[in-house]
Amino acid sequence: MNYNDFDLNLVKIFTAVAESGTISATSKKLYISQPAITNSIKKLESYLNGSLFVRTPRGMKLTPEGEQFYNFCKVSLDKLSQGFSVFAEYADLKQGEIKIGSSSTLIRHMLIPFLATFGEKYPNVKITITDGISGDLEKYLLKSEVDLAIMSTPINTPELFDSAKITSTTDCFIAGNKYIELKNKVLDKNELKNYPLVLQKRPSNNRDFFEQMCAKNDLFLDAKFETSSFWLINDFVAQGMGIGYTIKDIIKKDIDSGRIFEVKTNFEIASREIVVLTLKGGVNSFACNIFIEELQKYFKSL
Repeated sequence: MNYNDFDLNLVKIFTAVAESGTISATSKKLYISQPAITNSIKKLESYLNGSLFVRTPRGMKLTPEGEQFYNFCKVSLDKLSQGFSVFAEYADLKQGEIKIGSSSTLIRHMLIPFLATFGEKYPNVKITITDGISGDLEKYLLKSEVDLAIMSTPINTPELFDSAKITSTTDCFIAGNKYIELKNKVLDKNELKNYPLVLQKRPSNNRDFFEQMCAKNDLFLDAKFETSSFWLINDFVAQGMGIGYTIKDIIKKDIDSGRIFEVKTNFEIASREIVVLTLKGGVNSFACNIFIEELQKYFKSL
């Protein structure tokens, strides 16, 4: 049989007649005229090439074949109803899963408060977090190992992803008390060459952005110390090992505590964006779309 053009409403009407036992009762239940119900049963019997009911003065009685067919139809309709219910639960985020990729720095200092809020609002959504540097996060996205990636610009291959802005950040130079004489002055950018620099090592979009800013300032600066951990830059600087380059918004607590301070300079630094990436042209789950919307609203409200 070819089911491509089959009308599922015929099965719905058939099961209703089988359960109610009469055309009139089914008509009241489904708000369909009695002639329309009779025609539907005849059409289904014609399609099956057999009788589903025996018409009696007391109503409609299933034939043995009709009873077997009803059992299969009932199971199928129940499964279909369950499918609609489950789909609705995903749409309402009563269940679901989101696989997130981000750097440990952003997770620790920007995302955890939001994740706590999101988890309270949508307690049945499972969240899996994978940390990594920007290049790895892009690879995880391309391999569908994560549903979305949250990172700072620049993006290595922006043409492969859809990008939604979350917030903006500003980079800065920092120093510890060993260089306290720099605290109340504006350091000329050329003087930065005279100090040991602490930078995040390659590959890193933070290092890429720093080098872009060096080119913009017509200046070459190299590192004395390099670390794969963005957060370790603060620790190196606090120990007096040099001047660091970092994201100001993330290390604000250390600045406020006096552990380190911002080094003012005429080195021109552009603002950066924190973005959420998804595969270009991909179809996101309900949970992912709502997560991105909630993430944008959260940071907009700060």
